[in-house]
Amino acid sequence: MKVCKLIRKHSFKDVRVFEKEAISLKKLGYDVTIVAGKTRGVVFGPNRSSIKDPAFKKDSFEYKGIKFLTYDIVEITYTHINKMIKALETNTQNYFPDKLYEKALSTNADIYHAHELHTLYEAVQIKRTLRKKGKNVKVIFDAHELEANSKFLTLLMKEVDHLITVSDSIKEIYQKRYPNVPITVIYNTPSYQEELQKDKTYKNSFVIAFEGVVTYQKGDPRKIIEIANLCNKSMKNFSFEIFGRIHPTMKERNLISQHPSINCKWIDYHNLPTELNKVHVGYIYFDTSNANRKYAMPNKFFSYLNNGIPVVVNQSIDMKRFIEKYQCGIVIDKVNPTAEDYYNQFYRLYQNRKLLSQMGQNARKAMKDICWEKMEERLSEIYKSLQT
Repeated sequence: MKVCKLIRKHSFKDVRVFEKEAISLKKLGYDVTIVAGKTRGVVFGPNRSSIKDPAFKKDSFEYKGIKFLTYDIVEITYTHINKMIKALETNTQNYFPDKLYEKALSTNADIYHAHELHTLYEAVQIKRTLRKKGKNVKVIFDAHELEANSKFLTLLMKEVDHLITVSDSIKEIYQKRYPNVPITVIYNTPSYQEELQKDKTYKNSFVIAFEGVVTYQKGDPRKIIEIANLCNKSMKNFSFEIFGRIHPTMKERNLISQHPSINCKWIDYHNLPTELNKVHVGYIYFDTSNANRKYAMPNKFFSYLNNGIPVVVNQSIDMKRFIEKYQCGIVIDKVNPTAEDYYNQFYRLYQNRKLLSQMGQNARKAMKDICWEKMEERLSEIYKSLQT
């Protein structure tokens, strides 16, 4: 059975789209093609940098057994969306902003799996086109976040056969909106990580980590600098590791790059377990005024836990539920905790290594229940249900 995954904003190497779902579907016996975008004629990596490798310059190529078709991205505007709405309402297949529809249609797939609101439009239009030709295909919408309840999404959801989302709270909201659409939660968890021997420096140091892109809404560079300053005064061999990058608009980039206790570097997905092996605590701050961050279960959360690292997070519904269930971290029950609030919890764990160790063990036990191997089973069940 042929599967076509459609992306526009995501990298062709995106961890969820490619490393997890596409590789799992291939393992399950599906013929998988990803239609992925290029900017300025070049595909881009998860860190948004252009990839100049000649192997990926062709319009079509194969990588790790997955086929790729590429196209030049057109950024979607309100004007595009209004035209898309009109095309949906009139059931016409004559408006497409770029070549995504054309490339995806050429795969003649049985299941079209869209990972973004705007690529769901192409998936639905392909379903309508092929239905007119006598072929019934299925559409999956993999909603990585909570989309606004718009006219555009309401029209698209009429053609969706299964909705995948990333947290239980978001599932509950979507169920109320679209009661007739089956919904499954697939967490963004990694494959279960066997316990590694701790880094030699682990016992005599204290390392806090943040994984991902630091912005004012995620991580907040101001908090990171202040936390590092406070920890420096009271902890021996302290460091704050950023496994990612500082967003280019952050004026604190230079301060972080020059800070004696903060290190920042981009780490490939496959190398994260080794780097996390020296980490004691994971730091998460999300500006939860945004609904998606309020209900988030982010990659970094699971990366920490999978490596036996407790987490310290601010007020957030789904992470709080999980932490309280498994006792694998600390929730600061404030929307916007201060750096000192975080420091107090980090210092508590710095002093109480027994509690730190117990939370780490609880984290690993929790991941056995929801590791990617378990999520792969859920993905398999979805695809089996669409073949009947």
